[in-house]
Amino acid sequence: MTIELKPDQQRMIDSAIRSGAYRSSDEVIATALAMLAEDIEDGAVSEARSHEPRSTLDEVEAELRALGKLK
Repeated sequence: MTIELKPDQQRMIDSAIRSGAYRSSDEVIATALAMLAEDIEDGAVSEARSHEPRSTLDEVEAELRALGKLK
């Protein structure tokens, strides 16, 4: 699988490797995914994301319909 990283994401990975805490980008990403999995299990991700703005108009409309505020 090929993943394209944004420049700031690549800088974070490079910095983690330079710090000596990780030996490779694969190790950095594996650790980040393991931490994300823990957060998902703990419900921390859904709680944190619940405060984010809706990403599409369709999602907002669906939520308003569910609340009975839009027909």
